[in-house]
Amino acid sequence: MKNVIPEFGRSSVAGFKNTFNFSGTSSKREFWFFLLFFFIAYVIVWVVDDVFVESTVNVKDLPMGDLIPAGYFDPEVGLAVLLFRPIMAIPTLSVTVRRLHDIGKSGWWSTLWVLPLPVIGWFWLIPWLLRPSKHA
Repeated sequence: MKNVIPEFGRSSVAGFKNTFNFSGTSSKREFWFFLLFFFIAYVIVWVVDDVFVESTVNVKDLPMGDLIPAGYFDPEVGLAVLLFRPIMAIPTLSVTVRRLHDIGKSGWWSTLWVLPLPVIGWFWLIPWLLRPSKHA
């Protein structure tokens, strides 16, 4: 248990260091720790945005807003949340691609985060991301 915090930190940093690295692999723990970081950071940004920023944007009013998965859960967002999502998109995509490589799948399957419909593809993608590594 004492190794969890340092590994969480290493995995979060590795996710950012490898932002533009779409080759290689990411372990299951590295992927899920990075995703945990993403969700914790998102909640912090959302709370700060909600408390300190009054103006909101309806995500569904944006061009292609119906394709933004988070718009289904929280369509009214402030500017900080609206900026956080695209900033985190590439690191999240790259760690997903590397995780898919780790289980022997093509990185193109990462498009299931948003295609064919947001959230629906998650039911296919998430069980794959939970599989054990095929690379030792």
